[in-house]
Amino acid sequence: MIWDDVLGWNEDALDPAVDALIRIRQRAYTVGEYIQSIDVSSGWSGAGATAAQERRDGLEDSSELVLGLIGDLISGLSAAQHGVAEVRLAVSEALSRASFFGFHISSSGNVSDPCARDPSMTRGEKDEREAAMQTTQTNVWDAVDKAADVDAALKSVLDVVGQGKASQVEDLSDTPGLADSPPVGASTQEVAAWWDALTDEERQRMIKEYPRQLGNLDGIDAWARNEANQHNLNEDLAAVERRIAELEGQFNYKEPKPGEPSDNVSYQDPALVTELQDLERQRDDILSIKDALAQGSHTQLLLYEPATGGPGNELTHAAIAVGNMDTADYVATYVPGMTTTAADMPGLTKDMRNLRDVAEENCSGGSVATIAWMGYDAPPDVPAAAGLGRAETGGDSLAAFVEGIEDSRNVDGQGSGVYQTVLGHSYGSTTSSYGVSQARPGVVDGYAVFGSPGIVNDSWDMNVPEDNRYMMVFNDDPLYYGNGLVWGEEGLPPGSGLLGKDPFLDDGFTHLNPKDANTTVTGHSGYLVNNSKAQEQLARVVVGKAG
Repeated sequence: MIWDDVLGWNEDALDPAVDALIRIRQRAYTVGEYIQSIDVSSGWSGAGATAAQERRDGLEDSSELVLGLIGDLISGLSAAQHGVAEVRLAVSEALSRASFFGFHISSSGNVSDPCARDPSMTRGEKDEREAAMQTTQTNVWDAVDKAADVDAALKSVLDVVGQGKASQVEDLSDTPGLADSPPVGASTQEVAAWWDALTDEERQRMIKEYPRQLGNLDGIDAWARNEANQHNLNEDLAAVERRIAELEGQFNYKEPKPGEPSDNVSYQDPALVTELQDLERQRDDILSIKDALAQGSHTQLLLYEPATGGPGNELTHAAIAVGNMDTADYVATYVPGMTTTAADMPGLTKDMRNLRDVAEENCSGGSVATIAWMGYDAPPDVPAAAGLGRAETGGDSLAAFVEGIEDSRNVDGQGSGVYQTVLGHSYGSTTSSYGVSQARPGVVDGYAVFGSPGIVNDSWDMNVPEDNRYMMVFNDDPLYYGNGLVWGEEGLPPGSGLLGKDPFLDDGFTHLNPKDANTTVTGHSGYLVNNSKAQEQLARVVVGKAG
């Protein structure tokens, strides 16, 4: 396999086959249920009855085998879809870098630099191009090697199924042909295929038996995530309140009154006091999320992950959608920045409701859903925001989240039908830049950053259409001046910001004006003010009408 062989690879080409198998599986399951319900034992005996029973049992066995074979095909094709998507991502990265630097990629996959002998280039420019060319070459070979692996894996599945051999044959009560519980470590495409192939009864059983695994599983329908997460939220609240009551009953815990010495407070066990304080924070987070969900109708809890105290999950994570995520024509995911916690979800949800209302006024009758996504540990203060670790971890989660939306909406071979945008504010712009760079091409249709301390890649290296990348900054936003101070530092690349590339100086971002004559609130927190120019600009990004 060579470079030219993989240029046209597109995972969407497998959609019709996967969707057809899903429909066949559901019909076959219905037939299996009918066969299983046939009763040939009542009021009949003798050789004829025995033969009829044997025939019925054989048909049931055959239906279970067929379901096993169909399940293997669904699993194999959805795994191939994910592999093709990885190939396309590597191809996209190679082509975008080659286009930016003017490299040539031969039909066999060899990368060359027509400007390598340009005498006007400085040593630094030559080193930069050499490193970029090596990265491009790596992308090319990665794409070719991955394509060969995908091709071989799918061929192996088809060969085995063609011999009439199923990886497992199960009773109808055991989700035949499909995983009996939510898949772990699967791609969003594989998850979506598994979920779509289940019958309605099987899905309800999964929600009842595995709410913890389903609530945050990227790739399944939003209604199911919401149902599972609301169950988990209520269950956790009850457990936390029970434990708080138990602890308070064990010792006389009270906050000191103003001016009262702390030694007047009875602390029988400091460890229990610490536990109680942690539980109270968890309860407050849960109550904040419930308050946010109660803001009007059409809210969905798409992510709920209680704090564990471990790396990347020191804080409670949550994501709340305003609007119907399963049917909206336009979906926008907003990533907030420094100091944001679950306690801010009511305010974030209100901002998203206002943004959705303005966006729907600009979309000519289409429907919009907006999401307040707090799926990472935002930095609690400036020192914590000086590093990129939180942004990188959050970006990984964000990429899977938006890919999951795409795949959960992708049915009947018609594509997802959803226009997705990502909006990033402050440190959230840095986090979101990781996410949109990793999300596969075609998932994120529009991207806007505002009040940004920097993004991790140049705009050309992001998987967002060239004409749909935007930035906004008020001229009295401290980050406008903060990034400007970095520009003058020696030894830093041109266009550097506090946390990477400054989108203000990146020609790949269209500048949006956040201010008009009626603007009264500006600065770092003025971008989502209701009925403001900045909000209107973002609303137009959400429905693909900005610029």
